[in-house]
Amino acid sequence: MTLSSRRLDSALPDDHALPMRELDHVTVVLARPSEPRNIGAACRAAKNFGVTDLVVVGSPDFDREAARPLAIGAIDVFDSIRHLSNLADAVADYAVVAGTTRRTGQKRKMVSYWPWELGDRVAALSGNKSGGDSPRAAIVFGNETSGLTDEELQECPIAVSIPTSDLAPSLNLSHAVEVICYELWIAALRNELSDGPKGPAHQRAAARPAMSSGSTLRPASISDVTDAVTGIMTSLEVLGFHAQQGPQGMPQFLTDLIGRAGPSTTELARLSKLFADLAGRYARG
Repeated sequence: MTLSSRRLDSALPDDHALPMRELDHVTVVLARPSEPRNIGAACRAAKNFGVTDLVVVGSPDFDREAARPLAIGAIDVFDSIRHLSNLADAVADYAVVAGTTRRTGQKRKMVSYWPWELGDRVAALSGNKSGGDSPRAAIVFGNETSGLTDEELQECPIAVSIPTSDLAPSLNLSHAVEVICYELWIAALRNELSDGPKGPAHQRAAARPAMSSGSTLRPASISDVTDAVTGIMTSLEVLGFHAQQGPQGMPQFLTDLIGRAGPSTTELARLSKLFADLAGRYARG
């Protein structure tokens, strides 16, 4: 992708004024942050680009007095921080869950989105409303020192990696939040000001039926995917299939694959029924 392909000039009004909009279907999730000032700075970084919902998983007793000055301009976001103890619970109801990481591989994710690809994927959600509400996206950031653990990243079907120089590959937590939120905001602007997002993620999404307001097609949440994978694994056991062992076992493989595909609840139900029917026929001989 060239830089020119991501310009907004052709879509901007004559005065080049960028309309402000909120990414109210996006949540920033900070997993086990250890430096309270980064929490405050993350609030400001997120709000710079229209993201006003922030969740902290773990770290319930962080020093709010140390964090608050770094949230200047985003005190409303800071005061509205939600605290949860479990990452799985924090992301269960989201249609898109992306974990930020610069390390991929056999024990983590084999596929990682670029930030602008994730931006296209999240921007496409805003046009897929069910009952008047857009499906939601959660972007998960790990601890400043160690990042997301293997187990935390497994809760995120999508991985996203920020390209950096080998001279200093690791970003400060709040800087990473700002980079990702910037890409989400630019993708949303491109979607709003032109004829829709153009990136690879949107091209993949375009192959699926539109999920417009009032449609029975609602994007599946992570909890929907988890339930479906549990059912599929039960069917596979009936069929005599022995799941792979280890971090890249079949349940995680299916969860990541289905999560990246972004099916509707209807499509996911049909997929689960297919396996259940096969298992039923096998059991009946």
